[in-house]
Amino acid sequence: MKKAFFALLLAILTLSAFSQKMKTPGKAKPVETPGMTKANLQKMKLLQDSLHILSNAIVYDSVAAVRRKACYAFIPKFVAALKLDNSFYFPFDSFETISKIYPADSSFRIFTWQLFFTVPVKLPAKYSKTGRDTVFQKTAVRYYGVIQMRSKELKMFPLYDATDTLSYGTEQVLGPQNWWGQLYYNVIEQTSGGKSYYTLFGFQAPDVLTRRKIIDILTFDEQGRPKFGAPMFWFKYDDSTSTKTGDTLSRFFIEYNGEASTVLNYDRDLELIVFDHVAPPSDKSKGATFSYVPDGTYEGFKWVGNHWQWIEKVFTFAINEDDNPPIPAPLFGTPKHQPELPKDGDPK
Repeated sequence: MKKAFFALLLAILTLSAFSQKMKTPGKAKPVETPGMTKANLQKMKLLQDSLHILSNAIVYDSVAAVRRKACYAFIPKFVAALKLDNSFYFPFDSFETISKIYPADSSFRIFTWQLFFTVPVKLPAKYSKTGRDTVFQKTAVRYYGVIQMRSKELKMFPLYDATDTLSYGTEQVLGPQNWWGQLYYNVIEQTSGGKSYYTLFGFQAPDVLTRRKIIDILTFDEQGRPKFGAPMFWFKYDDSTSTKTGDTLSRFFIEYNGEASTVLNYDRDLELIVFDHVAPPSDKSKGATFSYVPDGTYEGFKWVGNHWQWIEKVFTFAINEDDNPPIPAPLFGTPKHQPELPKDGDPK
């Protein structure tokens, strides 16, 4: 009995020490966690079983038509689960292919997922080796997401992927109806002038050859509606290998070869956003961003007052190989509930 007591005490002390080491941009206030009724909890568990199967099929099934069908079946079931009172506090632990992030204050959470499918493309005879019109299947990707606000009754904002209609590297302020689709894998919070600014980190596979990692700013207007993008990335960038053209950007991204692995995330020890500098493998490849790869140097952004200030070189950064990703601990849900970012270059 004594051994069990001391083992428990040691575990509590270890957990406490670990939590004190974690640096977060803001200090979250404790919030009481409401519970779900037994009846709703039972409904939720049954729905989660179905959602788990469907969400895995969206990503892992080898047949494109089955993946698409699973995605379309997943959405109404997921909405039904979210409609249950206090669903915000249900962790959806079984999700393996659905990204789920919380800010440190847990005022909301965002679910995102991706669907790879095929679309028929007609190749005119003059471009075909056979001399006849040829139809082939092209791989495409669509992103889905929803922001769920912390409340008893459901308050959510579905996110509609409008990437196909947006200009390349758009600097527009976007909303849920014209969202730049991506998988979110981290969020941190800063405040300025009494307003919260949430910096989102996302992953996008626009085609088979190319990958992007994106930093965006999420805010909520006076009516509580989400907005994506704000002129908060300040820097002067004259590097000809870069796709960045302004001194102040509303969002920031790196675009690179789908087989490469890159870093773009917040480092709590350095208190910086750190990312790989990507460059073409040769002078002939300049501008062909699908060929870009990391060149071994790192750039960064540091929060200064009310914006992210660009840092040309981050000399002290080393990739953290432990099991603790740089994700602040939210009040509800924990980092362990969040699936790993899909491996760069792996469409599934």
